[in-house]
Amino acid sequence: MPIPSPRKTENESEFMQRCMSDEVMINEYPLEQRAAICRQAYSTKMAGTKVSFDYDGTLSKASVKNKALALISKGVDVYIISARDNAGELLQVAKRLGIPESRVYATGSNEAKVAKVKELGITTHYDNNINVVRQLPGVGAMIS
Repeated sequence: MPIPSPRKTENESEFMQRCMSDEVMINEYPLEQRAAICRQAYSTKMAGTKVSFDYDGTLSKASVKNKALALISKGVDVYIISARDNAGELLQVAKRLGIPESRVYATGSNEAKVAKVKELGITTHYDNNINVVRQLPGVGAMIS
């Protein structure tokens, strides 16, 4: 029987609700098994997800750091991709959040930042620069 797949725009809570109430799932699996299957389906989707954050005006905010930590706890590969030309402060924040140094990029310009996001196959890039977000259709997300 087909197990529901998470939709790109669904968060975990929305997916779990839809998956748990799926008619096929209800008919095929007891509650505990259904919950385990749905959690596994969601975490499998998240494992292939790559999310990046700009730093200044984005990951420099406590609320956005919390968002990054929540994604990391779900198995998402989180990156820092900044237009800064020096990674010093970025690496300090990455270490505190548990982001490997290999996922931190100080690109030196917004153009290079956009190129790096595309090169790495980032799924979602959070930025506070509307011009960067516009250059990443379907990937860029505004943080204000």
